[in-house]
Amino acid sequence: MQPLIEIKEVSKTYTTGDFRVEALKAVSLTINAGELVALVGPSGSGKSTLLHIMGFLDRPDSGEYYFAGHPTAKLPESRLSAIRSRMVGFIFQSFHLLKRTTARDNVLLPMVYTGLGSDAAKALDCLRLVGLGDRVKHKSNELSGGQCQRVAIARALVNDPLVIMADEPTGNLDAASRQEVMQVIRDLSEKGQTIIIVTHDDEVAAMTDRTVRLKDGRIVSDEIRRTRAPGKAAAAALPPARLSFSPSEFAEQLKVAFKAIWSHKMRSALTVLGIFIGVGAIISLMTISEGFMKSLLSGASEEDAKKVWVTPRWQHGKPRRKFTMGEVEAIRNRVPLAEKVTPSLTRNGLEVSAGDKRTEANVQSREGYDPAEQAAKPDYFENRKVAGRFFTRAENLGRARTAVINQALAKKLFGSENAVNAEIRIKDITFTVVGVADNHKAEDIFGGQPSAYIPLSTAGKRVFGASKLDYVEVAAPTPDDAQEVRRQIIGVLRDARGLREDAEEDFEVKTFETQIEMFKSTMGKLSMVVYGIAGISLLVGGIGIMNIMLVSVTERTREIGLRKALGARNSDILSQFLIEAVVLCLIGGVLGVGLGFGLGWAAYFFTKVKPALGAGTIAFAFGFSTLIGVGFGFWPAMRAAMLDPIEALRYE
Repeated sequence: MQPLIEIKEVSKTYTTGDFRVEALKAVSLTINAGELVALVGPSGSGKSTLLHIMGFLDRPDSGEYYFAGHPTAKLPESRLSAIRSRMVGFIFQSFHLLKRTTARDNVLLPMVYTGLGSDAAKALDCLRLVGLGDRVKHKSNELSGGQCQRVAIARALVNDPLVIMADEPTGNLDAASRQEVMQVIRDLSEKGQTIIIVTHDDEVAAMTDRTVRLKDGRIVSDEIRRTRAPGKAAAAALPPARLSFSPSEFAEQLKVAFKAIWSHKMRSALTVLGIFIGVGAIISLMTISEGFMKSLLSGASEEDAKKVWVTPRWQHGKPRRKFTMGEVEAIRNRVPLAEKVTPSLTRNGLEVSAGDKRTEANVQSREGYDPAEQAAKPDYFENRKVAGRFFTRAENLGRARTAVINQALAKKLFGSENAVNAEIRIKDITFTVVGVADNHKAEDIFGGQPSAYIPLSTAGKRVFGASKLDYVEVAAPTPDDAQEVRRQIIGVLRDARGLREDAEEDFEVKTFETQIEMFKSTMGKLSMVVYGIAGISLLVGGIGIMNIMLVSVTERTREIGLRKALGARNSDILSQFLIEAVVLCLIGGVLGVGLGFGLGWAAYFFTKVKPALGAGTIAFAFGFSTLIGVGFGFWPAMRAAMLDPIEALRYE
């Protein structure tokens, strides 16, 4: 009959600094299926090292090891993990049960790493087999030492292994519990289960069928007290390495991540703080800018899309050359597609008063309109309600002191009183209010901007003392004609100003689309500043994630060793800690989205721009948070994955 385990001239040496310890010296041993074998010897004899090599937790320095008839010396770590998961069951002296976890979930743990899914009924059967059918939902801290060890035995049995390897299974138990555990082990042996026990207790060894004694790394005796019929088949195909993750394994990793976070609530909260602030800052800017764009575009009409704005080019903070009325007339006469040409003078921050109330307002000027020619409203009041009337072209030519104000200015100066026909003063000049218009969409930004409109000639001669125009507004027949109007205006102005072909223009001609692009560009530059500040916060948060994950790896070193002993691959441990880091960052990201949206609504009270939280913004927050989690969590996760299972189990 082919032996289940065959060890040939195996040696193992440990090196610590300048010290070399020969744990095993050319050891040879054969164990058949169905045997109950005790490895006995004093401390340092090499019995635990031999068990770890047979259980694929350690590798020999030399010699040969055949398991179920297969050579194992050159098997990769991924294949050894599969063997530990499917063919070997471990029972440890210190039980190594997961803390605050039920007996059922502890027994199910080896199934997670088989890739075949979990079977709760099978776990319950194993617990009943060891006499713990009534302790299924009890957590490890609610069980006695003997019950904990029986849970460990059930865990070792759940995947139907070829061999069970027990390292001092009764070492931490009292006499009664020792008898309970050994009785369970003997009952399993009677059913044909191959069991190898490491012990220094001669009473425990006497309960086995065979005692192998070691001393100073060598086998000194091999006593067979009882020969059994062959147990489980000794010849079996070794399981292949797993290349993917099962749903049950992913669910286990998520559960472990949330349990670790919940177990250290304060630490986790402080860890996600940097992510929370950084994502909140970014999201607030994105929601405000998206809301502004949505507000701007929703308020835009076809009339806006037809407009072309002619403005001076600025240099060193000043306009290089403003416009004359002669140039305005040139545009009117020589641009065939120009339907409306509206010159304007404007000043921001002028003091406007009524009685004892004063405020600063934006004062704009227009030529007025001719009622005989225009039955409709002037283009600059298109889509706006006006109480009263507009000033006329005749009033403009006569430099009349009439004004149309918006509701924001009317509210500041007159409150709830009717402002039509009331008087206001602009730079100590009295004007009669002939109309009150709704606020323009742009004027509603930042809480409503007070604005007043006065005749162009009045503004130039009486108020501003300026003969040059600030800008000219031109309306094309249709939005599609705006670009052609722009081209024609450029040609007319270059000719009117005598610019050579290679000379740079000292003016700018912008369409509505150009204005939108310029706004996006300006917001982009502002965004870069905010993103830079938020990036620093995210960097600090990422470093916090890395630091806390390193602490978590240190705290859970023995758990990592246990999971590896039960069949977890390096990639399983890597993904487990990466998922934990990503979960922390996603929690920070979710809270950050809430913070950013809240800040956007807080800004609404000042800007009157409703924040817009789109799917792209949310996707960006989650994607960025995930990237931080993976980036900063990878090194701690890799450190955890590369831990040696034996060294991890021994970690104090």
